[in-house]
Amino acid sequence: MDSSSYTGLPNKLCQGLTSVKSTLTTGHILEKTEKTFIEKNDMFHHHMARSVLGIQAPLKLKTELQIANKIGRLPCLPSSRLMADVLRGTNEDISFDDILNNPREFGELQIDPHLAMDKRDQLF
Repeated sequence: MDSSSYTGLPNKLCQGLTSVKSTLTTGHILEKTEKTFIEKNDMFHHHMARSVLGIQAPLKLKTELQIANKIGRLPCLPSSRLMADVLRGTNEDISFDDILNNPREFGELQIDPHLAMDKRDQLF
């Protein structure tokens, strides 16, 4: 069976809908800055802490953030990253991710917790 129709266009039933995002070449002007905002903000605060308090302050903050990012829940449960937000001071801010980028609103994942733990621990 030919995957294209008699008009030469791709058959949507066989190949599915084409992605619009893959055909776009440029994004919004602020897209790049929004993706790197948290890293740049952390770097700014680390440089400021180093100039005011010395080298131990940014090293302590960096270590605490690394530890906070490692802490999580079971693999079948999404983490809220509350400890990292508290260390950054963004726990009381309402951002785009808090409202529109919540994967728990769009559906639940039915994962067996025992299988998820075995996969995380690389037991099989």
